[in-house]
Amino acid sequence: MIDLKLDATGDLELSAAGDISATDSIVQAVRIRLLWFFGEWRLMPSLGFPYFENLLVKNPNESKLRHLIRETVMSVDGVTDVSEILFNIDKKSRRASVEITFNTDEDSFREEVKIPWQNMA
Repeated sequence: MIDLKLDATGDLELSAAGDISATDSIVQAVRIRLLWFFGEWRLMPSLGFPYFENLLVKNPNESKLRHLIRETVMSVDGVTDVSEILFNIDKKSRRASVEITFNTDEDSFREEVKIPWQNMA
Protein backbone atom coordinates (compact mmCIF):
# COMPACT_ATOMS: atom_id res chain seq x y z
CA MET A 1 0.00 0.00 0.00
CA ILE A 2 1.23 3.51 -0.79
CA ASP A 3 0.71 6.49 1.55
CA LEU A 4 1.55 10.17 1.47
CA LYS A 5 5.18 10.51 2.57
CA LEU A 6 5.91 12.34 5.80
CA ASP A 7 9.28 13.92 6.58
CA ALA A 8 11.24 13.39 9.81
CA THR A 9 9.12 16.03 11.58
CA GLY A 10 5.81 14.45 10.53
CA ASP A 11 4.90 17.03 7.88
CA LEU A 12 4.02 16.14 4.29
CA GLU A 13 7.15 15.84 2.21
CA LEU A 14 7.03 18.16 -0.79
CA SER A 15 9.29 18.36 -3.82
CA ALA A 16 10.90 21.64 -4.88
CA ALA A 17 7.91 22.13 -7.21
CA GLY A 18 5.49 21.63 -4.30
CA ASP A 19 4.37 18.14 -5.32
CA ILE A 20 3.64 15.52 -2.68
CA SER A 21 5.60 12.26 -2.53
CA ALA A 22 4.46 8.68 -2.03
CA THR A 23 6.14 6.10 0.20
CA ASP A 24 6.00 2.47 1.26
CA SER A 25 3.42 2.54 4.03
CA ILE A 26 5.00 -0.25 6.12
CA VAL A 27 8.19 1.70 6.86
CA GLN A 28 6.25 4.87 7.61
CA ALA A 29 3.79 2.96 9.83
CA VAL A 30 6.69 1.57 11.90
CA ARG A 31 8.12 5.08 12.34
CA ILE A 32 4.73 6.48 13.38
CA ARG A 33 4.13 3.67 15.89
CA LEU A 34 7.50 4.28 17.51
CA LEU A 35 6.97 8.05 17.69
CA TRP A 36 3.52 7.78 19.26
CA PHE A 37 3.70 8.19 23.04
CA PHE A 38 1.36 6.14 25.24
CA GLY A 39 -1.70 8.20 26.16
CA GLU A 40 -0.82 10.95 23.68
CA TRP A 41 -4.04 10.69 21.67
CA ARG A 42 -6.89 11.59 23.99
CA LEU A 43 -9.50 9.85 21.82
CA MET A 44 -7.71 6.53 22.35
CA PRO A 45 -5.29 6.94 25.30
CA SER A 46 -4.58 3.19 25.45
CA LEU A 47 -2.54 3.44 22.23
CA GLY A 48 1.09 4.49 21.87
CA PHE A 49 4.51 3.37 23.12
CA PRO A 50 5.13 3.60 26.90
CA TYR A 51 8.33 5.69 26.76
CA PHE A 52 7.77 7.52 30.06
CA GLU A 53 6.98 4.25 31.81
CA ASN A 54 9.81 2.12 30.36
CA LEU A 55 12.53 4.07 28.52
CA LEU A 56 12.69 7.50 30.09
CA VAL A 57 13.15 6.25 33.65
CA LYS A 58 16.15 6.13 35.98
CA ASN A 59 17.21 2.54 35.23
CA PRO A 60 15.35 1.19 32.19
CA ASN A 61 14.94 -2.58 31.93
CA GLU A 62 16.67 -3.25 28.59
CA SER A 63 15.17 -6.71 28.15
CA LYS A 64 11.62 -5.44 28.69
CA LEU A 65 12.31 -2.45 26.45
CA ARG A 66 13.53 -4.68 23.60
CA HIS A 67 10.44 -6.85 24.00
CA LEU A 68 8.10 -3.82 23.87
CA ILE A 69 9.85 -2.36 20.81
CA ARG A 70 9.73 -5.71 19.03
CA GLU A 71 6.06 -6.14 19.91
CA THR A 72 5.24 -2.64 18.65
CA VAL A 73 7.06 -3.11 15.33
CA MET A 74 5.63 -6.60 14.79
CA SER A 75 2.10 -5.18 15.27
CA VAL A 76 2.47 -3.27 11.98
CA ASP A 77 0.80 -5.12 9.10
CA GLY A 78 3.44 -6.41 6.69
CA VAL A 79 6.33 -6.72 9.16
CA THR A 80 7.51 -10.33 9.28
CA ASP A 81 10.49 -10.11 11.65
CA VAL A 82 12.58 -7.72 13.74
CA SER A 83 16.23 -8.68 13.43
CA GLU A 84 17.96 -5.95 15.45
CA ILE A 85 17.01 -3.40 18.11
CA LEU A 86 19.43 -0.78 19.38
CA PHE A 87 18.61 2.09 21.67
CA ASN A 88 20.64 4.96 22.99
CA ILE A 89 19.73 7.04 26.03
CA ASP A 90 21.75 10.15 26.80
CA LYS A 91 20.43 11.44 30.12
CA LYS A 92 22.77 14.41 30.17
CA SER A 93 21.51 15.86 26.88
CA ARG A 94 18.01 14.39 27.44
CA ARG A 95 17.99 12.60 24.10
CA ALA A 96 17.00 9.08 23.19
CA SER A 97 16.87 7.13 19.95
CA VAL A 98 15.78 3.69 18.82
CA GLU A 99 17.31 1.99 15.79
CA ILE A 100 15.64 -1.11 14.41
CA THR A 101 16.14 -3.46 11.52
CA PHE A 102 12.99 -5.22 10.41
CA ASN A 103 11.87 -7.39 7.51
CA THR A 104 8.83 -7.50 5.27
CA ASP A 105 8.00 -10.07 2.61
CA GLU A 106 9.81 -7.91 0.07
CA ASP A 107 12.82 -6.32 1.78
CA SER A 108 14.75 -5.48 4.94
CA PHE A 109 14.69 -1.95 6.39
CA ARG A 110 16.74 -0.07 8.96
CA GLU A 111 15.01 2.83 10.68
CA GLU A 112 16.19 5.25 13.38
CA VAL A 113 13.64 7.11 15.48
CA LYS A 114 14.72 10.00 17.68
CA ILE A 115 12.51 10.30 20.75
CA PRO A 116 11.67 13.97 21.42
CA TRP A 117 11.48 13.83 25.22
CA GLN A 118 13.45 16.95 26.17
CA ASN A 119 10.36 19.17 25.75
CA MET A 120 7.82 16.81 27.26
CA ALA A 121 6.29 16.12 30.68
